[in-house]
Amino acid sequence: MSTKKIFWSVKENIAIIIGAAFVAFGVFFVSQNPGFFTASILSLQEKNFIIEKWRDIAYKTNSWYVDIFMSEKLETPESIDFTISFDKDTVSLDSLNLSGQGTRIASSPDNGSILIHSIPSKIIDKSQSLIMLPFTGNIEDILLSEAVATTANTNQDLSIWSLNEIISHSSK
Repeated sequence: MSTKKIFWSVKENIAIIIGAAFVAFGVFFVSQNPGFFTASILSLQEKNFIIEKWRDIAYKTNSWYVDIFMSEKLETPESIDFTISFDKDTVSLDSLNLSGQGTRIASSPDNGSILIHSIPSKIIDKSQSLIMLPFTGNIEDILLSEAVATTANTNQDLSIWSLNEIISHSSK
């Protein structure tokens, strides 16, 4: 075998090994960070339930996320401030991994509550969650206690509904 062929073969094998290492690293990274592919959507039953109850905001706590949704009837405000109350002894919120549509800023969880300031984008998919806040702990110990929308320098308290009851009934 000529020196050129040996060099080419070694070079090719090294490229394959480096490529395999990058693919393995990518698979490992994705498996350790499933939040990159997490999205929460409303079922048709949940969407109809929000409309039927005449609520502006709905939330559910499943899959270790607090998911907050806007009603189809609610015009997208300039911003919304959410207050989530929780039992600090049984629940831990991960405000650093807050995600969703638009821009959002979360305060540090303190004394059993967290404030999330959300600026929804002008084009929002209301069948997907506006806010997704990861948590660990008891699902029953989390409550979206307040939602205030700001539009043209006016504040409006939004009506809130928990979808947890409809989820638990539909899964039985």
